[in-house]
Parts: sequence; structure tokens; C-alpha cells
Amino acid sequence: MQNRIVLSFLLVLMSVGCGSNGWMARTYPTRGEITINGKAPENAIIKLIKIGEQIDTRKSDCWALVQSDGSYVMTTYEPGDGAPEGEYAWSVRWPMNPMTNMPDRLNEAYADPENPYMTVTIKRGKNELPKVELKDVELFVPAERIKKSD
Repeated sequence: MQNRIVLSFLLVLMSVGCGSNGWMARTYPTRGEITINGKAPENAIIKLIKIGEQIDTRKSDCWALVQSDGSYVMTTYEPGDGAPEGEYAWSVRWPMNPMTNMPDRLNEAYADPENPYMTVTIKRGKNELPKVELKDVELFVPAERIKKSD
């Protein structure tokens, strides 16, 4: 009888996810590509913002850093682990200064989760997001960076 109680207790602990990772949602490999005015926006930041619900109890973010070839791989908890299942608002920011994440060369035009450029659905298994080709985008240049001609 006592063995059954101990076994039952162990099964309950395993089912509720004891340990530090119990709060994490399951993630699925997610990647995509982006170009802006025909070029890869290296170091741009892609975010997936869950629509209608939290990703997990800690409200984790899904994000990616765009590589020199325009590709990106989503991260939620560990580098490249992907994103949890669900519907997301897709956004992009391209900071001039990666250390401060400011200012955005896209002038926050593609960063509003309430009015996203697109929405994406993450499903179980590998996810290939639609290729984004932003054309004729006027890039923000702060006034102090503009050289005046004499």
C-alpha cells in the first residue's frame, strides 16, 4: 500500500512538471526570411506577439535577430528553440544602435502589435513563415545624421 502511495505521488510530481521548466510552453522550430528595399536588414528584430492569450505563465516573448542573408530563427527560451503553438502578430524593428535598440530605421511602422503587418500561425512541427519583402520603405534617418551641403 505504501509503495502505491509513493508511486502515485511521484507520478503526480512528474505530471505537473516539477523543476524550473514547468512554466515553459512547448516550442516548435520556426524560421523566416525578410528583405527591405531588396536587401537583408541585418540585426533587425522580429517579434511574435501572442494574440488573445499568454505564451506561458511568465509572458515570455518570441523573437529573432535577422542575419546578413535576411534569414531569422525564432527564440522563446533558448537560442533557436522556436515558438509555441498559436496565432501571433508579426512585427519588425531595425534599430540603428543595437545596444540601445533605438532609433528604429522603420520609424515603428511595423512594430505595432495592435495593427500588425501580418499575423502568423505556429503549428506543431517545423514552421516556415511567409517571406517578407518590404518595398519602397522610406528609412528613418535622425536629423543629426543628415549632412547639410554647403
